[in-house]
Order: sequence, then structure tokens, then C-alpha cells
Amino acid sequence: MEAPSLSVLQRSGDEEKYPDAVYLSEGPSSCSMGIRSASRPGFELVIVWRIQIDEDGKVFPKLDLLTKVPQRALELDKNRAIEAAPLGFRTLLGVLGIEAALESLIKSLCAEENN
Repeated sequence: MEAPSLSVLQRSGDEEKYPDAVYLSEGPSSCSMGIRSASRPGFELVIVWRIQIDEDGKVFPKLDLLTKVPQRALELDKNRAIEAAPLGFRTLLGVLGIEAALESLIKSLCAEENN
């Protein structure tokens, strides 16, 4: 079965809305989306997704957040926000849904660049 990359991204248009921040590592058939911040070099969030389909044909999307940050940022992160980000993203998905959670994540990472 094909990954849900197009269904998630075509509807939200994140790659088109944020061309400097959002990219698909493997093009349109990618199973991941990267989010970069121009104001924070070396800081990147990666959303990885896959879908599961049960025997009744019910579809279950699964999204995970991975962080790529410089070692120095990890050392300075006394509140462990970077470490907690994947769990926070899962909570955000449950509250907002996929599209709104992705939009929120992108906007929060790129907020300084848009002001």
C-alpha cells in the first residue's frame, strides 16, 4: 500500500505554503516531511508517517516526530523540551488532528521568520 504522503500534504499544502521550511525528503512519494528553520541552523523536525489497515479496511494513520538538533542545543535545553517534543506532538495530534497539528508545528518553528 502506498504511503499517505500525498493525502496529508496535498490537502494541507504545507510544502507549497512554506517552501523555505517544509520539504519532502523523497519527493511526492516520501514517507517523511522535514521542517527547517532558517533562523535556527541545524535545527530540524522530521515527521514520519505510515498507515495501518485492519482486516475490516479501517485506516489508522500513525505519525511520529523526530528531532535533529545540534548537540549544543541539547546541552542548553535544561527543561528537556527537545526530548519531550515527540510526546507533545502526539498530544497535539489528538487535540487538533493531523492537518492542524502540522500547521501549528510549522508555524511555531518558523514564527520568527514570518514576523
